[in-house]
Amino acid sequence: MGLYEEIINATYGNPPVYLSITFGFSVLVAIILPVPIELVLLLPILAQQWGYLGVIIFFMAAGKTVGAWAIFFLGLRVEGGIRRWADRYQWIDRFVKWAARFVQRTSYVGLYVLLSIPLMSDTVPLYLYSLFNEEGKALNRTAFLVSNFLAAWTRAGFLVLVYLVFRVFLVG
Repeated sequence: MGLYEEIINATYGNPPVYLSITFGFSVLVAIILPVPIELVLLLPILAQQWGYLGVIIFFMAAGKTVGAWAIFFLGLRVEGGIRRWADRYQWIDRFVKWAARFVQRTSYVGLYVLLSIPLMSDTVPLYLYSLFNEEGKALNRTAFLVSNFLAAWTRAGFLVLVYLVFRVFLVG
C-alpha cells in the first residue's frame, strides 16, 4: 500500500482531519501531483456513506479549484516568457500557436470534459488551458474555476455510477 492510501485509511474515521487532508491533497493534485484524485472517494463509496461522500466531494472540488486558481495566475505570469521563447524558436512558436488555438476553440467545454475524465491527471489540462490563454482573454478566470469545480463533481459521479453498476449487475 502506498503512502497516499495509508494516510487516507488512517484518517478516514476522523472527518475534520480527513476533509483537511482531502482539501490539501486536491490542491496538490491540481498543481503538481500526478495521482488520481479519486483515491479520496473510494472508502466512502465502498462503505456506502453517501452523505459523507457528498461532503468529501465538496472539499475535493474546492481544493481542486484553489489549485486551478493558482495555476491560472501562474499562467498569466509565465505566458510572456513562453511567447518570447516562441519568437526565438520556430518549433516552440508552432506549438504555442497550436495550443492557443486548441484552448480558444475548445474553451470551457473542452476544459470541463478533460477534467471530467476519471483517473485523468488534472495537472496537464489545467496548465495547458492557463499557459496558452492568450493574456487571459481566451478564458475568463471565473468560468475557468467553475468548469474545474463542476468537473470534479462529474468525475465523482462517474465513479459512483461505476460502483452502482458493478453492485447491481455483477454482485446482485
